[in-house]
Amino acid sequence: MQIRLMMPIYFIVCSLMLTTAAYAQNFSDINNDPLATSAPNSDAATVDPAGGDPAGGDPAAGDPANVDPMRTDPAASVQPPSGSPSASTAPADPLDDQRIKEVMGKDEYKQFVSAKAYAERASTYTLGPTDMIDLTVLRHPEVSGQFTINNEGKIQFEFVGDLPLAGYTKDQASEVIAKALSTYIVNPQVTVKIVGYNSKIVYVVGEVGRPGKIFMRGDTISVREALLDAGLPLLSANTKKASMFTPSDNGKIDRRNVDVENLLYKGDLRQNFVMRPGDTLYLPATFWAKAMRVITPVTQPVGQAASAGRTVVGY
Repeated sequence: MQIRLMMPIYFIVCSLMLTTAAYAQNFSDINNDPLATSAPNSDAATVDPAGGDPAGGDPAAGDPANVDPMRTDPAASVQPPSGSPSASTAPADPLDDQRIKEVMGKDEYKQFVSAKAYAERASTYTLGPTDMIDLTVLRHPEVSGQFTINNEGKIQFEFVGDLPLAGYTKDQASEVIAKALSTYIVNPQVTVKIVGYNSKIVYVVGEVGRPGKIFMRGDTISVREALLDAGLPLLSANTKKASMFTPSDNGKIDRRNVDVENLLYKGDLRQNFVMRPGDTLYLPATFWAKAMRVITPVTQPVGQAASAGRTVVGY
């Protein structure tokens, strides 16, 4: 009976002894760690980065007796593979203009540059003749109101007279007006809003939903935006043979072919040309649409006469 009572006590004592021995072993390993026992001052005395080892060793020569392996920078000791590119060599840009020019043809590259220039440029609107602006001067309603820029590019303003605003953005126009009013008003706060975009126009004609003028809200407009404003091409339009015409003062018209089908339905932005005031976009009709327009006036009277004859005979 006593032996049975002593057995659990014996096992507990053995477990405590084993645990104590394990902790003692771990403590001795920590004390023997060179990182824990080495001092920064002793390392500095052993290795001198500026003048070498005082004992005569040369760290640059790789003397293992003088260089502490635990203080060596791991990143400095790692050498890149011989076949890998160096860190100073930048990777080639897949969209480099020279590479794109080599892949594309001359016409395709020209279209790509035009579309890229439009995408990179923020199209701001500069005022011009027939534009209408809403002018507000804070705390001075007597000089506020709506003004139309005349054909000379000026507005007729109270106290100041005619102010030239053509060619300015609305922010620049605010500064010009504020400077002119500063003679009569202390620190004028001027706000200009464009309420009528009338000075810049492009034309979309041919087989579109709403052919005619497109009033621009910027100094430029893309072909895609112009087509959307014009009501998109009709089913009778030959979207592969569209053309954009840019007039010039010397009489030479710059004509560009535009693949509207690839632009609208396949997302080919190389066809998204930049249109400027005065440009014209023309969408011709297909061959069958032209043929039906010629045949229909001829066959329509015959069909009406035949219909009337059947009506009389049936009566």
